[in-house]
Amino acid sequence: MHTTMKTRLFFIFLLILIQTVALFSQSTARERIEQRRQRDYNLQVTSKVSSSQLQNLPEEEIISNSRWSRIIYRYLDLTKEANTPLYYPEIPSGESRNLFTHIFHLLENGSIMAYEYLDGREEYTEENKIDWQEFIDRFNIYHDTVNGNILVNDADIPSREVLGYYVKEIYYMEKSTSAFRVKTLAICPILHRIENFDAVSTRYPLFWIPYSEIEPYTRQIPVMASSLNNSLLGTIDDFFQQRRYKGEIYKTGNSRNLLIAQYTSSPEEMKAEQERIEKELTDFERNLTADKSGRISQPTQQQNRSNKRLTLRSQSTPSASQSMRDRRY
Repeated sequence: MHTTMKTRLFFIFLLILIQTVALFSQSTARERIEQRRQRDYNLQVTSKVSSSQLQNLPEEEIISNSRWSRIIYRYLDLTKEANTPLYYPEIPSGESRNLFTHIFHLLENGSIMAYEYLDGREEYTEENKIDWQEFIDRFNIYHDTVNGNILVNDADIPSREVLGYYVKEIYYMEKSTSAFRVKTLAICPILHRIENFDAVSTRYPLFWIPYSEIEPYTRQIPVMASSLNNSLLGTIDDFFQQRRYKGEIYKTGNSRNLLIAQYTSSPEEMKAEQERIEKELTDFERNLTADKSGRISQPTQQQNRSNKRLTLRSQSTPSASQSMRDRRY
């Protein structure tokens, strides 16, 4: 009897042990499946982040990862038909606002950073961030202060006076694909204001904003893509990415940070230089599309003469490097 009881207890214990091992194995299998699923998800997220980062590389990384690159600065005149999507409506109407009004509110809310306009360079450093209170006072923008916060009504934002933008672009050829690309690096609103009974308005470059700062917002700002087809809509980001704007080149990247006006001697020579640079960019893109070998042609004699002229003139032209706080153009 005693032996039979021991045998029964042994089999019960063995059964419990087998069930425990089976449950443990099932749990372990489920955990492995879940771990694999989580790993696959993390890989997908990492892949997406890496793809996004590749599209938003800073200027220095784009240059270092390119076989060829060139920095171009343009002035966009908002009175020109092609650029009017950035200007209208002049004064906010309902939910419709122009680009500068959106930028103003983003700065007011601390959602983005803007940096002082410096002659000849852009420095996105802590010390060059604009002081919002000083900026408001500098341009005499009417405002209220509530609990220490500056509040500006839409009607008091000087969006009607912002009649232009400086746009900094980079044209480059990727190392991996030899593809020709153009990217907007930064924008600078230009305020036009008539002071002290002047006959003409004065240009005030307000601040530089890296385009990556405002890109998440410009993707959500609708814009009419065509005045001929009002059903053709897009976003401000589409406008920049697809280069729908028209703007004259006023400077290219060079070691002395010289404007074209500083190394040309007449309006006619300046115009010819602008057209020459535009043709260089167009020809390079066309030739690259026609020939995917990735070989970069040597500069032509005309380009060499132009570069020599820039170098000779730069030796006698000082490079400007002061803040725009008290400057006006």
